[in-house]
Amino acid sequence: MQFNAIRLGSRIFHRIRSTLECISTRRSVDVRWGFPRKSHFVPALQFPTAGYRGHILLGSFYFWNIFKTREEREETPEDKLIMTIKRSILCVQRGEHNKAEQMLHVALRMAQELQSKDGITYIYDVMANLALERGDFEKAEKLFVNVMQRLFGDGFQENHIKMLHISSKIAHMAGLQGNLEKARQGFDWTLQKLEEKLRVPNVEEDLRDLRELWGMTKNWYGQTLLELNRLTEAKQCFQAAWEVYSELHDKVTEESLMLLNSLGVVCMRLGEVSIAEEHLQKAIELSKEIPDFVEANVFRANLGLVYLQQGLLKKATEICSLSWRLSKKAENETSLEQANYCLEQIRSHREGKTKNK
Repeated sequence: MQFNAIRLGSRIFHRIRSTLECISTRRSVDVRWGFPRKSHFVPALQFPTAGYRGHILLGSFYFWNIFKTREEREETPEDKLIMTIKRSILCVQRGEHNKAEQMLHVALRMAQELQSKDGITYIYDVMANLALERGDFEKAEKLFVNVMQRLFGDGFQENHIKMLHISSKIAHMAGLQGNLEKARQGFDWTLQKLEEKLRVPNVEEDLRDLRELWGMTKNWYGQTLLELNRLTEAKQCFQAAWEVYSELHDKVTEESLMLLNSLGVVCMRLGEVSIAEEHLQKAIELSKEIPDFVEANVFRANLGLVYLQQGLLKKATEICSLSWRLSKKAENETSLEQANYCLEQIRSHREGKTKNK
């Protein structure tokens, strides 16, 4: 009986591999690249730390990829475990985080009873991503470290793509919590290891996955560098991330739009206003392809700040007012905050001009 339980546990890792492909149609590094945080003292908004809306949670699923299409047969304990995990993932996708966490704890007990070592590690990884999704960074880091220790115990090297993916997330969380030096060191190490692997002919991991993880890490590193006011380096990171994303994805997504916004923000801070205007206008235009993408109003407010920086007061007022109206209608606090900031800057500019007369 002991032998059968162990054998059953080892099969779960292989079965869970392709079933999840039925849940997520995305290939490669499915992190959705994440929302950047709001930078302090930046006269153009990125995005807040909270409210990932499932964009990061899906991050590790490709690398585990341990589901398989269910066959028509009598339900086994293994099937029940897989179904519980699938249901927890669907709960996350619907934003039912408390229910998802409860189901993951049930799945963990089931995996432990089945002595599925790989299944247990996988569930811990999903739990870590859920904690990250909810902004519980301390819990997420502890769980990710646990996953890495388990992977080390299974013989994974520190430069394996699963390890580097987690390392990138831990660095990102450090940046989100304001520990910028820890974030910088983590990103530097992760990027160094990724670039070493990318230079190796016939590397073990899929080249596309390595490229995508490199681009995602560059994007997150750019946000940290923006916080550190290392603007030229931040721009280089965002530009590299944009090139990789454009290379690997042939359609407009929220992630591509946010990268354009990041480029607009950093170019504006560098005083490259014409380039900033180009990026933001492109982001606004492309956002029309995504219905109900209310964050486009942040782009409009940012473009208004660029116009203000160029001295185009009328154009700045028009687009910031439009951003405010649309944000108010959509009841989106993030974009409304940035629209209000833009309008305040315009008022301050006008008052300053009046005093100087």
